[in-house]
Amino acid sequence: MLIDILLAVHIIGLMMGAGGGFGSMISQRDALKRPADQAAILRSIGPALATFSFAGLILMWITGVTLVFEKYEGFGALPSMFWIKFVFVSTLTLAAIVTQVLYGQAKAGIAIAATRVTVFG
Repeated sequence: MLIDILLAVHIIGLMMGAGGGFGSMISQRDALKRPADQAAILRSIGPALATFSFAGLILMWITGVTLVFEKYEGFGALPSMFWIKFVFVSTLTLAAIVTQVLYGQAKAGIAIAATRVTVFG
């Protein structure tokens, strides 16, 4: 029962991460086609979507590590596909951290950070 709950929360975290990421990508791309006032509104939801996505990623880390120990009793017996996924998720985590830092810098008024968010995204 615990493993089923952890897996369900893990998948919810995955959907939060994907939903926030895709939502941010679509809204920022659509902002390029809009007049300045509408574009500003679309760009303003980027940080909220990034935070939502980051929260999902944190949920995935917590439940994922817990699942490894509850279901497999550690990292020793995991297949190679797990390690491929692990590398991908680690890279995604680093990208999410950089995004959070850039949004924080942009909010603090550092002008170059706003341009880096666009390039990084």
